[in-house]
Amino acid sequence: MTPTPHSRPWYDRLATMQAGYWYPWHATLGKWNGEDEYLTLVDEHMGPDVDLLDVACGHGAVALELAKRAHSVVAYDRIAGWIERAQGAAQEQNVTNITYLCHDSSKELNGGSACLPGEDNSYNLLICRRGPWHWVEDAPRVARPGATLIMLVPGIRPLPIWNELVPEPLRWQAGPDDPHWARKSFEQRFAQTGIQLHSWWDFDVPEIFATPEEFYTLLAWGYAPGEVPSLAEAAPTLEQIFADHADSDGLEVRHVRHLWKAII
Repeated sequence: MTPTPHSRPWYDRLATMQAGYWYPWHATLGKWNGEDEYLTLVDEHMGPDVDLLDVACGHGAVALELAKRAHSVVAYDRIAGWIERAQGAAQEQNVTNITYLCHDSSKELNGGSACLPGEDNSYNLLICRRGPWHWVEDAPRVARPGATLIMLVPGIRPLPIWNELVPEPLRWQAGPDDPHWARKSFEQRFAQTGIQLHSWWDFDVPEIFATPEEFYTLLAWGYAPGEVPSLAEAAPTLEQIFADHADSDGLEVRHVRHLWKAII
């Protein structure tokens, strides 16, 4: 049975396909894309007195770089192979103020409540890049008074006019009709936990794919062979989509991200 994209089983299987969490396709993102702004915002809060928690850190590359500008970093992910890779990279670079943990903070494995690693009042900066949402509920426990929370949230990609031409099951499915659903969901979580939203930014920029092959890599990401049409099978349709809808730079796909900053 094919796991639902971005479900827990999907990530478990992705870890058997990739040695870390990254996007395997090549594309060009427009400026002000959310990804860069997330890193810039986090960097503005770094300093020698910062004790940082990186939630769902993947293979730990961002946390490792941030550790060079922090007092201490704890970074965790539920995928053991990715954490092992991160620990090896920290040892190779002789970065000693970072701790990588294989930890599952989900409600399902913690008696119905999210559980972040750390004692009470452990961190003054908590970040999450494209990770789960449940961690916000336990943030007030592990955060110090006045701590900052920063998160980058993938948004729902608007369905392009050519989506119905894409072979199943590579075709994208429609998301919520309410364009503000993500903010409303987080505002509810903030209200329940006493967290104060400081800032919220929405990003909707083009991601340009130069070739049908790179576009196919996006569509087929996370699927096992045989679960979706092969590149050879999908190529005629994708080439027609490019012929009808791409410009000289390539095919445009909308890239949606939400970035928020909150204060405990």
